Amino acid sequence: MRRLALAVLLYALAAMPASALDRNAFTFTRYDLHLSLDPHQHALAVEGTVELRNISKLPQREAVLQLSSSLQWLAIRASDGTALEWLAQTYTSDIDHTGLLNEAIVKSAAPIAPGATLTLQVRYSGTVQKDTSRLERIGTPADVAMRSDWDEISDNFTALRGAGFVVWYPVSMDAANLAQGNELFETLRNWRDREASAVLRLQLSPLPAPSDDNSKFNFVTNASETAEGAATTQVFRGVDPVIVLLSDAASVTDRPHVSAYFTAAHTEFARDYITAAESVIPPLELWFGSIRRKVVLVELTDPNALPYNLGSYYFVPMRNVQHAAAEVALARPVLHAMFDSPRPWVSEGLAGFAQALVRERQAGRRAALDYLSQFRSALAVAEAQSHSPVTSSEDTSGYSTSAAPPTAPAPPGIGLQPLVTTSDEIFLRTKAAYVWWMLRDIAGDRALQSALSRYRPAEDRDTGYVQRLLEERLSPKRDLEPFFDDWVYRDRGLPRFQADSAFVRTTLGGETITAVTVENLSDVWCEIPVSVRSATSESVQRLALPANGKATVRVPFGPNPKEAVINDGSVPESDPGVHILPATSTPPSEP
Repeated sequence: MRRLALAVLLYALAAMPASALDRNAFTFTRYDLHLSLDPHQHALAVEGTVELRNISKLPQREAVLQLSSSLQWLAIRASDGTALEWLAQTYTSDIDHTGLLNEAIVKSAAPIAPGATLTLQVRYSGTVQKDTSRLERIGTPADVAMRSDWDEISDNFTALRGAGFVVWYPVSMDAANLAQGNELFETLRNWRDREASAVLRLQLSPLPAPSDDNSKFNFVTNASETAEGAATTQVFRGVDPVIVLLSDAASVTDRPHVSAYFTAAHTEFARDYITAAESVIPPLELWFGSIRRKVVLVELTDPNALPYNLGSYYFVPMRNVQHAAAEVALARPVLHAMFDSPRPWVSEGLAGFAQALVRERQAGRRAALDYLSQFRSALAVAEAQSHSPVTSSEDTSGYSTSAAPPTAPAPPGIGLQPLVTTSDEIFLRTKAAYVWWMLRDIAGDRALQSALSRYRPAEDRDTGYVQRLLEERLSPKRDLEPFFDDWVYRDRGLPRFQADSAFVRTTLGGETITAVTVENLSDVWCEIPVSVRSATSESVQRLALPANGKATVRVPFGPNPKEAVINDGSVPESDPGVHILPATSTPPSEP
């Protein structure tokens, strides 16, 4: 009878429509897991308990546990060890680097009421090797994909990130497809919001090695109390754990603001990174206050891996790098060690702004704007997609009847992406960095520094907090609503300018006034710099441009101005051109 009942359950679950199973009904509140790694076999084995809470409004009989498709469920039991009925199936989702999940649908002995918890004993194992399936499926070249999805367990390189890269601990969320615009980012953001208070307690150890194996490994993680060792217990707050296994690791932990973990062979390179981090701390403290926690540098022993920043942690191949480039890269984790915000557009935007500030300190304003402009083309493409129609009839149920992934469709419109709500990295890292740079130009260094020094994460409870904080520091007072409305609260796209005329009038004293007229061909209010220059000098004024309107600014100058330049690159444009007008004494024609 028991076998018959189980067979009926499995049939019912297999036939269940996707909409009947709520993968967002539970949040994982606590993990208590023992993770053993075997680098020689690319393998891991995990056992322990997970606690789930029903956050839905309905009682739930089924809970979903998802792992990478390269891992296999071995056992799922109730907290007292009682066997439970569960079904494992393949589920298509790009939250894992393989593009597939091994999903267990577990039936509880009794319905779990809203707010109640369910504790499960779990055991699973498998392998983790580099897999670029999800990225190659959307057309990413294999070598580029390998640099991005570098997670694996091996003798030469062992490093594991969590969900979004490798699902090596149980999670539950709806399917996400990289080919579907911003779907993956949105899915992961919603999941992280649900799991923000989760606690992951992890016992880490290598599996016993053969008697003739003299390998020495040490774990390094981004846990709340960073430690390293051949076997260690770590506690992670939130759901973004990173684990790195270093062979014969040396460590530097005696610096006041920087710690580093690296292999002994790369000691000199590691010292260069430490020096670069320490050199950007004093200038950034002028903007963001005293450093609050250590910057932690962890070596990725795969020399081709792309660096990965998570808060004040920076995971990076230790190699020879120019000091200036290292300073710019390390400004991001240094910012996160100084400044906290619950709003991604604030924290990530300020991190990019900090990098631009460091570049400005190295080589001037033009170099800083050139640094920001590296990412403007990607932003313009993302903005164009966000404003295009969302047209996709693809089935997104997430169920897969075979291991072969579907053919990726052309990216549809991703929908508008206001900075206050977006989870898209392009908007958070690039557009938000430009926003902070523009606010600096509008408000001035002193006012923005003062506002940032008064920022309190606990007080940032509504979207207008940053606007009010900055307006209070301005003298004379200014209303920043037009700027925040078009650049932060809403997604109006990027501006497009047309330089109309630059008419020069000579004053009685022999000086000149150049009237420069600019047309804004977009829906975005903005304020741009307008400069009048000769071969030897330059004068700059700022011009506020209403959406879909014209405005004129009068720029005082000495004798013989040659040309007017509209926008120096500090305001990102949808289609940037060279806005240079010859300064002429011929009045502009009347319309």
